[in-house]
Parts: sequence; C-alpha cells; structure tokens
Amino acid sequence: MSDQRAEARKKIQLLKNLPTLPGMLEQISRAVDSKRFTVADIGKLISRDQVLSAKVLKLANSAFFGFSRKVGSLTQALMLLGFDVVKGLILTSSVFEMMKERDMGLWEHSMGVATASGLIAQAIKLPDAEEASLAGLLHDLGKVVLRAQMDEDMQSIVELVEVEGLSIRQAEAEVLGFDHSLVGQWLAESWKLPQELIEPIRWHHQPGEARQNPLLTAVVHLADIMVRGYGYGDGGDPWVPALDRGALQLLNLTPQKLERVVDGICQKLAGAGGDMGGQ
Repeated sequence: MSDQRAEARKKIQLLKNLPTLPGMLEQISRAVDSKRFTVADIGKLISRDQVLSAKVLKLANSAFFGFSRKVGSLTQALMLLGFDVVKGLILTSSVFEMMKERDMGLWEHSMGVATASGLIAQAIKLPDAEEASLAGLLHDLGKVVLRAQMDEDMQSIVELVEVEGLSIRQAEAEVLGFDHSLVGQWLAESWKLPQELIEPIRWHHQPGEARQNPLLTAVVHLADIMVRGYGYGDGGDPWVPALDRGALQLLNLTPQKLERVVDGICQKLAGAGGDMGGQ
C-alpha cells in the first residue's frame, strides 16, 4: 500500500463524526418512546439515515455484545439490542451536523438506490429485502466520508469532473489514487460490518469481483445504475455507470419483472421529493 493510501486510510478509520440530515434524531427518539411503533417501524426510520444505520450495526457487531454471528439488518439489531440501547446510541451520537447543500443530492441518490435495491430484491425473492435496502443506502458511504474529511481533495475532484468531464471515480483515482468504493470498504471494515454489506459498498461498480455476496452486490449495482439513469439525486457526476452484463444475468430478471421494477422505482421516486418517506 502506498504511503498516500495508508495515510488516507488511517485518517478515514479515525473519523468519528460524519454529517447527516438534521431532525432525524428527534424523529427516531419520539418513535422509540412511543408504544405505537414496532421494531420494524423504528428500523425503517433509522434506515433513512446512512450514518445511523451503520452505527447501529457497528454496535450490534461489536465485541462488547459478543453475538455469535454477524448482525446484518436493522430489525435484527433492534431485536438484539433493545430500544433503550438504540435510543442511547442515537442520543449520544454527535453526528448530527448539518449537511452542506451539495450533499443533499448525494443523500437523495443514496435513498433512491436503497428504494431501488429493495424493489429488485423483492422481484427476485431475496429472503431479506431490508438488507438489500440497507446495502443500497450505504453503497456510497465513501463519498460521504470524502466530502466530510477531505475537502481540499474534493475540490480538485469536482474540478476534474466539471472541467475535464471525468467520471467521479476517474477523478477520485486521479487525485487520490483510489476511489470512494475503497474508502467505503475501509470505513465499513473499521466498523466491523458484515462482509455481506461490505461487498456491495466495495464492488457496486465491479460486481463481478464480489465473492461473499455476489447476488446482493449485483442488486445494488443495478439499483445504482437505474437511479442514476432516472436522474434522482446527485451521484457526483452526470454520467450513468456502465452495466455489468454478468450481474444482470445473475439476477435473472425476466423482462416482465424488470418492467415492474422500473415502474415501481419511477412511482416511488416521482412522489418522493427530498424526503423518501415512502421507503
């Protein structure tokens, strides 16, 4: 590993606070306090926030709890940890810093991919569509980190995208020597997230490289492309990533199922605004 990459990885793994949307803390806290909300309801609320989603899973998978197997979904984490622990995690978290205006587009993109991933998972009858939605939500976590922690580098990256017409990944590689998917993997590994969730973060642009969970990685890969093609949110550049034909074959979506997925994505995103409250 080059000195530049090692230094960047160390900096990212030491990162404690990431920006997130304001208002989510109060909303989730009210839900936890309410007797009218189920574990699944609160899981859906938390899943709207990629930082909190990762933090809840990090806590569930920490050595402190010592569960015998990795916890991969928010509902499972909530059932194992209990409302009080989750509420404590939310209330003591210091990540509720206002996102910069440019990050709202990335938030919308991430929510769109979460929605699309869940719809694709349902279409191919994956046993845990919630895990697919979570993987979609977290897929661009590396971009959140770069924008929060490497502002000067991000300015150079944005300039290459806007002036030279490079894709965000090409610009990241030019400036940093690596791209956001690797950054996301580093952070996910430092948080000890399950490999099933790390692979879609690392390989959503190259799904053929996934070994532990190629199917979920293919789901997120296709969801990302669909949302980019739809034009919802901002992935960092105006380009739609190339489709990996092997991933499409792996998903084995019939034309009819694919059409239903596309229709579902269009319906959800068209009525979503910036809230994505239907997810």
